[in-house]
Amino acid sequence: MTGAKLPRFPASQQDWVLLYCRVMALFVVQGGILLALYGMRGFGASPDSMPPGLRLDPMHAVIHLVTGLIGSYFGFRRPSGALTFLRVFTIFYLGLAIFGTFTNMHFGMQLEFEENAFHWPLSLIAGAIAFGMSFLPSKNASA
Repeated sequence: MTGAKLPRFPASQQDWVLLYCRVMALFVVQGGILLALYGMRGFGASPDSMPPGLRLDPMHAVIHLVTGLIGSYFGFRRPSGALTFLRVFTIFYLGLAIFGTFTNMHFGMQLEFEENAFHWPLSLIAGAIAFGMSFLPSKNASA
C-alpha cells in the first residue's frame, strides 16, 4: 500500500475534544433508531422490549439524539465551541451518572444499572478530556 496515509493520533486537547464530539454521531444513530422503533411499536412500549443496546425509554432516546446532534455539530462544523460543549456535556452526564447510582427513575427517564454502566465512563472520559487535559503542558510550551 504505497501512498496510504494512516490517520494521525490526536496530539492536543482540541484534537481529543473534536474526536469525542465526532464520535457522538453514534448517539444520533442510536437515538434515531430508537425513536423510529418507538414510532412503530408505540411510545408506551417497554424499553425492555427493545433490542439489546437500545433499551432506553423514549425520553432517554431524545436526550441521546439531541446531545449527539449538538456534539456532532461542534465536532464537524464549529470546532471553536467544541470544548465548551464537552464541558457542559460532562457536567450533565456526570449528573445523570450520580443520580442514577442512587435512583433508577428521574427527570422522566428510567436509568438502571446498564445505563449507569455507560454514563460513568462516558462522563469520566469526557471530563478527563474537557477538564483534565487543560492541566497538561502543551507541546509548544518553552522550558
